[in-house]
Amino acid sequence: MFCSLSSRFAAALFALAILPTAFAAITCDANNLCPESAPCCSQYGECGIGAYCLGGCNPKFSFDVDSCAPQPICVDGSYTFANLNSLESNTKYLGDSSQTDFVYTGYPLEYNGDLLVTMPNQSTGTVVASSTYVWYGKVDVVMKSSRGQGVVTAFILFSDVQDEIDYEFVGADLGTVQTNFYYQGILDWFNSQNISLSDTFANWHTYTVDWQQDYIQWSVDGQVGRTLYKNNTYNATTGEYKFPQTPSRVQLSLWPGGLASNAPGTVAWAGGEINWDSADIQQYGYDYAIVKSVNVQCYSPPSFASQSGKSYRYVNRNGTQESVIVTNDDTVLASFDASGTDMSAGGSSSSSSSSSSSSSTTSSSSSTISIPNVSMESSSSASSSTSSVLTASVPTVPGGDGGGNDLQRGSSSSSFQSIVDASMVSQSTSTTSSSSASTTLTTGNGSSGISKSSASTLASSTSSAGGGFSQGGTTTANAGAAVSPTSGSFVVLITVLFGFFVL
Repeated sequence: MFCSLSSRFAAALFALAILPTAFAAITCDANNLCPESAPCCSQYGECGIGAYCLGGCNPKFSFDVDSCAPQPICVDGSYTFANLNSLESNTKYLGDSSQTDFVYTGYPLEYNGDLLVTMPNQSTGTVVASSTYVWYGKVDVVMKSSRGQGVVTAFILFSDVQDEIDYEFVGADLGTVQTNFYYQGILDWFNSQNISLSDTFANWHTYTVDWQQDYIQWSVDGQVGRTLYKNNTYNATTGEYKFPQTPSRVQLSLWPGGLASNAPGTVAWAGGEINWDSADIQQYGYDYAIVKSVNVQCYSPPSFASQSGKSYRYVNRNGTQESVIVTNDDTVLASFDASGTDMSAGGSSSSSSSSSSSSSTTSSSSSTISIPNVSMESSSSASSSTSSVLTASVPTVPGGDGGGNDLQRGSSSSSFQSIVDASMVSQSTSTTSSSSASTTLTTGNGSSGISKSSASTLASSTSSAGGGFSQGGTTTANAGAAVSPTSGSFVVLITVLFGFFVL
């Protein structure tokens, strides 16, 4: 059970599928900080400016802690999806969370007042993330997962320093949702536990993360399936609580874990190779998960931090909650040539707000979609750098082969430094895994039938250096080209395509 990293994996796949190979990436990790010319380390381990400095910018690996732009502070909100006006493409988003609730990459659709997170035939799926961050709080998502072997749906909280709280749905097992957590991307396969419930594709369920400063609870339909106490994560050797504790975005994603080119452990965990000729793809042109609503309730930040302000900012590279302060610093970049240390680069004094505001409306083309025997008009959003959008017929989508061996999941290595998010991607030459699970507690009753079980997975692999992503490890992926001082917004526009988070 190789839990962790779904949204980033989907993003990485998509980016690799569409990026020109001519651009060389500058990679970043704990041992290789970004240069001043491309100061921001994206969540994919690549250096750049602009979108690289927004959501997902890792202050630990950037040129300077201040290279990353401040993060929009938590805002209580209940979100539904009668249209896609609350979503903005990551190729346009400059950090103004007042203009959009979610930032996306891929192919989101509106269906009957709900959000469709789609994965068209031969594509790499969709990722949708909140524009604001949560620093402790309660998040409820009402949704139905996708289905089919090799198809993975995820709802996670993910921070810029790779703290992570997961729900993951493997389409080959519709009676289980997998839960997991990570601290600064450090891999620990024994952190995973399963919650059993009724069919996740056919039935609406409410998935809740209650993230307190001293514990986390995962609940389904109001029934607690798992509780993690911070005190139980203390590591006496390092003197750290390996507990998610830094501001995080809400991320929803759908991605092809079962690509034949993925690591064997990844494909096995995802339930086998993905079937691009599945019933859903034949009928609708895509696999899909459906999100009815997202509700965010913000808790107070830690007592040592200011209790008011409009943004979060890291003040050192430690990556713990003590590294974060609440400020009144602006979160909006003037252009894709800007960074946290020069927020106004590439724009006039007024362009910071007008740029984001003018692009807040999602570009779309009208198309008729049909899903569960319903035809309707829908705004079908597509990034400006892709050549096709979803239509009434089966769409043709850039990508499909996942970039070969560059994109893998299901491996671990002692040399990994950490950079994970619900989808492990590493270039591996071999992966072996064994897993065992046993039901330890039954907490459910009624139609939901929720129960908790624990599962542990051992994984080993031999990883080769190169252009692949690695879960929890040194990221050397091609999820976007490095941005040189002269490349400006053009390269950033390309690289942001599934840098989204962000990058």
